[in-house]
Amino acid sequence: MSKESLHDQDVLNGLCEIISDPAIVLDADGVFVDVIHNAHNGALFFKDPETLLGTDLWDIFSTAQADQFYAIIEDVLETGEQQHFEYQLSLDHGDRHFEARVTPVGSDNVGRVLWLAEDITQRKRRREKQALIERVFEVSPVGIVVVERSGRISLANDRAEELLGLEREKITRRRYDQPEWNIYYKDGTEIPDSEHPVTQVLESGEPVFGFEHWIELEDGSERWLSSNAAPILGDDGTVERVVVGLDDATRLKQREEQLEWLVGTETLADVGGWELDLETGLIEGTAGMKRLYGTPEYNPTLEEAIKQYHPNDRAAVRDAIETCRETGEPMELEARRQTADETERWFRLRAEKTVRDGTPKLRGIVRDITQDKEREQRLMVMSRILRHNIRNKLTVIRGNSRLLKEELGSSDFSVDAASGHIDRIENASKELDSLAERARTFDRAIERDLRNGTLHLEQALTDIRDDLTAQHSEATIEVAPTDVEVSGDRMAIDLILEVLVENALEYSDLPDPTVKLTAEETPAGQVTVSVDTDGSAIPDMERDVLDSETEGPVAHSRGLGLWAVTWLVRRLGGSVTIDEDHDGETRVELVFPLAQSE
Repeated sequence: MSKESLHDQDVLNGLCEIISDPAIVLDADGVFVDVIHNAHNGALFFKDPETLLGTDLWDIFSTAQADQFYAIIEDVLETGEQQHFEYQLSLDHGDRHFEARVTPVGSDNVGRVLWLAEDITQRKRRREKQALIERVFEVSPVGIVVVERSGRISLANDRAEELLGLEREKITRRRYDQPEWNIYYKDGTEIPDSEHPVTQVLESGEPVFGFEHWIELEDGSERWLSSNAAPILGDDGTVERVVVGLDDATRLKQREEQLEWLVGTETLADVGGWELDLETGLIEGTAGMKRLYGTPEYNPTLEEAIKQYHPNDRAAVRDAIETCRETGEPMELEARRQTADETERWFRLRAEKTVRDGTPKLRGIVRDITQDKEREQRLMVMSRILRHNIRNKLTVIRGNSRLLKEELGSSDFSVDAASGHIDRIENASKELDSLAERARTFDRAIERDLRNGTLHLEQALTDIRDDLTAQHSEATIEVAPTDVEVSGDRMAIDLILEVLVENALEYSDLPDPTVKLTAEETPAGQVTVSVDTDGSAIPDMERDVLDSETEGPVAHSRGLGLWAVTWLVRRLGGSVTIDEDHDGETRVELVFPLAQSE
């Protein structure tokens, strides 16, 4: 071997040692005739080199791929020009990607090619991943900007352009903390740089999520944004960049404001909203429903909701809902229901059938009409009482007027008889005036907010004793010492006690009746007020008024007072009971809420 050939061989050996890519030599028939391989470049095609020598392309690859490779060898040998291309192999452990360079080698009459193959699988995957990231970046429904450590914005996607109202070139010429951004908190306070989410991430290295703010765009309009900012860390763990995601929260804020307005309107109108899913039978209630029913939550099933209504009203509620479900006709009805404080109240229910998200539903509102019902009932009672008494007293007035006229025209005129007729006319007129005044007093008391205020009972009982003793000098009214206080309206409680004591005196058949007034706190945290009378029996009609859950058979002014007592006591959150013993003593017992200590 010549020195020149030796030198060439040394060069070749050196190249073989440093080359990182496997190389093969194939002849014109596609047979593997040589393998350039070392410890650095690994096994060619993931096979040992010795297994390749003497085999051909069709022994190693599929027919289609072998034919493809053979066509390349033929073209290289025919043109004498190198070819550069990529190909994929499906190996046992997965797909691999290669970049190949094929060039002719040897003398013209030999017909061989050198095949250099580089495994580019990882590079390919990185490129694909990068392309995917870039695609996601551009088509993201969220605006994305990238902020460098220096504060400069280096990247922005199409959505960021839309949200910020700026072209990308303008965005990337700015810093994140330039005053031109005009970013503000909800209350209109400008956000300082120290509280900017990017600043927070740069300083702490921790992400910031859900940062809500609004910006003033160049055209003067406002846009609400919700920002998420996350760090990109370098090899040393420091923040190199910050990625900021911007989401348009304008519609959400508008909806929030609308909901706030609806809730406020709901409260002002004293109504609650509800929605029944006709497929699941579940009811979802608004804040107004929770307020009206006095519950922290309101999401019962339909059957659970129906059971909460008065037994006499449940069938009507169920029938109305079923009719609305079947016919689609709007429903409206009134029904009674107990609230969380065990108070029975009247509600008006309205609803209509609708379809939302493909699901049939009933949507409706509920309004508390208890006061309307009470006012209606009160007017009914007042009207009946006034009609009855006016009719009776007018009968007395007309009758005595006729008799007086006859007496005046009689030859046997009697002054005493005429005076008697006049007295009866005057008494009937006074009773009518008294009835009207009492009705006005009761009506004013019932219309008040009865549960406000605190009353020291001993003082109230003493005042009533002094007032009625002056009117009934023959009677004795005793007040037992007490230091209890009740919760409620002074006017209403005074009226209740006055009516009961006055009636006790009027019903007594003793010339010098005694009424005893006592008040004491119960273990249940209430106050019991007792009105005890000797020689007194409450007529059945008045007893029916006190015992009745409704207006009762009220037909005169005294009954009106007892009826008002029942209403006022129940409005105060209390109760009234009557007990008569065999010795002729009668006890009317009132229960009031105890005043809460501060």
